[in-house]
Amino acid sequence: MKNLLIITGPQGSGNHLFSRILSLHPDVGGWKDLLDEYWIPSDLEPFAKYWVNPEELTLEQFQGKDYWLANVSVPFVYNGVKRVPKIDVMASKARDLGINVQICVIVRDQYVNVLQQQRVRKETTLPTAVDYFNTLGDVHYLDHEAFFLYKDRYLKWLSKMLDFPIAWDNPDIMKFIDEGPNKKYVNYVEEHWLDDQVWQGIKSYKDRGIDK
Repeated sequence: MKNLLIITGPQGSGNHLFSRILSLHPDVGGWKDLLDEYWIPSDLEPFAKYWVNPEELTLEQFQGKDYWLANVSVPFVYNGVKRVPKIDVMASKARDLGINVQICVIVRDQYVNVLQQQRVRKETTLPTAVDYFNTLGDVHYLDHEAFFLYKDRYLKWLSKMLDFPIAWDNPDIMKFIDEGPNKKYVNYVEEHWLDDQVWQGIKSYKDRGIDK
């Protein structure tokens, strides 16, 4: 059976990152141009036109491989126009063609995601994405933070969970990546109202006046 893994997420959540990583496996037909380019416009993704016109999807799109990866953000820009992709309709069309479809939604820290959108897009589109994803029914969630913390171990687990080939041990997994992308948005906090209570709580029973 042919398999299609649809990856989606809010703008700036890691759509290109996960598309590149999950396209590394030789058995997967994916966004192969991202293996050599850090960023490519979303309307050049191999399945881009089907997010706008899903009725045009045919089995010809799935020739040559048993595993396929498609990606789109919510919203996305197609031919200069911002749109909400028809993920649900496209997935339904693929299933009608006999394709096994899974949908994965990328999750990135919401505050960082908003800052990314405001910097790059000059607007916040996270609520649009979340509202749309809540209409999709059963989905999996891809964890942006878990990947950067556990890297290949997370990908190995993800491959088993999705039953989808992922090149989790490929040295190019971290290609183009020098540090976690959240780092630039994080600032040190000098103090917080809970700090003193925590410091008291990690003292010995004796120093806390507790008879144990």
